[in-house]
Amino acid sequence: MNLTLLTFGEQLENHYQACFAILTFLRDPQIEKVIVITDRPDFYRVFGDRIEFVTIDQTILQQWQGKYQFFWRVKIKALQTVQDRYPAQHLLYVDSDTFLAMPLTEMQHQLNQGQTFMHLKEGALSEQSNRTWQKMYRTLVGKTFANIDIKPDSAMWNAGVIALPAEKAQAILALAIQLCDEMCATNCERKLVEQFSFSIALNQHQPLQPCNTIIGHYWGNKTEWNNMIADFFVNAQLKNLSLQDCIALLAEKDWNALPLGKKQRNTNAKFKKFIDWIFPDKNIYYFKQKVR
Repeated sequence: MNLTLLTFGEQLENHYQACFAILTFLRDPQIEKVIVITDRPDFYRVFGDRIEFVTIDQTILQQWQGKYQFFWRVKIKALQTVQDRYPAQHLLYVDSDTFLAMPLTEMQHQLNQGQTFMHLKEGALSEQSNRTWQKMYRTLVGKTFANIDIKPDSAMWNAGVIALPAEKAQAILALAIQLCDEMCATNCERKLVEQFSFSIALNQHQPLQPCNTIIGHYWGNKTEWNNMIADFFVNAQLKNLSLQDCIALLAEKDWNALPLGKKQRNTNAKFKKFIDWIFPDKNIYYFKQKVR
């Protein structure tokens, strides 16, 4: 299978998260190619010929947003780009904030049988109190998009991981883009339209299976994970570790050391902000360079 990531922009943490994710996947023999779709290939030179680039820019990102200029439509277009390039290979997409914890052998076997995967099932539209979900429910349920009826039990899956079998990938992605565009033509809350489009399209071809026991997704605790990843790369640089050293080091990592999710209470954040306001930093000074 081919591993695919999509990264763009100047925010450094998105790129070092992606590099960390790639390191965790490179040890698995099921990964044939690593393809990074990015506007910053310079951040990935450490991998040498171990990864392949699809270079994008703002013009391409703008085009990928389509008629309705929905930003996250670019994720579907990115996967279509890779599938068009390698139609005979299974496609495994992961968000940057993921890691491989367990072997991909069973996933590969099931992909060979035509199975589809997303990270995990978040629930039916009708089951959630989240405002975005509620708005989507009111707008979409009872309507038909791409000849598919949206029902109260239509489920949203987490799109941090998407795995498509080669023989079905083209049709699934075409359906996902059609669903996305038709939903964007309504007054639907757009924030999760791409995620819901993937969920419906993949499940339409084959009942979806989760893979959260194979691949971790730390979107709910990025602060602690980013600190750990930054420490990892500083340690690797100071010790002059090779790429293979880094791969081997992560192969032995304890993936239970940090929680994947941690919800901070609003009161906690408000108190911290208040304390910072009451007791601001003092005696701030900078280096003054002498002018010659």
